Amino acid sequence: MAKAGGLGKTRSLIKSLAGSLILPAEETAPAAPVVYTRAIRSEGSLSESLAGISVLAIQLGFTHAPETLYAVDGQSAAFHADHGARAVSLAVECNPRQQTVSLAVSGLDNQDTFETFHQVSSTLFGDC
Repeated sequence: MAKAGGLGKTRSLIKSLAGSLILPAEETAPAAPVVYTRAIRSEGSLSESLAGISVLAIQLGFTHAPETLYAVDGQSAAFHADHGARAVSLAVECNPRQQTVSLAVSGLDNQDTFETFHQVSSTLFGDC
């Protein structure tokens, strides 16, 4: 009988601990991510485009986890990096066959994401 009582106390303690670990629901929903995009026509080669984008991205602070992913045929590629100090990410796609370069800046804070997008767009594309 002592075991049954001890087991009941243990169950009660576990339920009490589990109840204390449940966090209260957030009163506000988390911010939805935002993304700003732009594309231009470009006659540059893939290697020239990627080299320029890589250098400029680093100068603009996109230094965390940079990566370049090439298409299977090696004729187009996408560059991605996260900003080193701000909660924004950069993605640039180069497709010389279609003569396009597109960029996207995404983040959670609308104002910060827009300001970063404007800076990146102006730096990479100028007034195109």
